[in-house]
Amino acid sequence: MDRAKLFIYRRWLQQGQRDLNAAEVLRRNDVYEWATFLAHQAAERVLKAYLYYHDETSVIGHSIRSLVHKCGARDAAFEAIHDAGKLDDFYAAPRFPDSFAEEVPAYAVTPEQAEVAVKLARKAVDMVNKLAPREG
Repeated sequence: MDRAKLFIYRRWLQQGQRDLNAAEVLRRNDVYEWATFLAHQAAERVLKAYLYYHDETSVIGHSIRSLVHKCGARDAAFEAIHDAGKLDDFYAAPRFPDSFAEEVPAYAVTPEQAEVAVKLARKAVDMVNKLAPREG
C-alpha cells in the first residue's frame, strides 16, 4: 500500500468526518446556516479524499455533483449518493449576508434544510468509509 497516498487520504477523510460532527452539533444548536455549509464541506473533503487516494493529483472545485460524478467514474457505487449534489446549494449562500433577498442566512436557512444537508453529508461520508482502502 502506498503510504504517501494513504497519509493524504486519511488527512482529508479525518477533516471531513470532523466537519460532519461539527455540522451535527450546529444543527442541534439551531445554527442552521453553518450546519449546512459544514455539511457541504464534509462531503467535499471525503469525496476529495477518495479521489486523491485513487491517483487524482489536483481536485479543483467545490461542486459535490461534480465530485460524485468523478468518484462514480471510478466506482459505480457512488450512484447511490447522487442526491448529495443538492449540497451545492449550501456552499455559498449560507456564508454571505446578501445571498437571500429578504433575510440574512441565520434566519433564511431552515431546520429542515439543515437536517437534509447533514443527512446527505452523512451518506457521502458513509460511502467513502465503505470503500476505504484497507491496509494490509
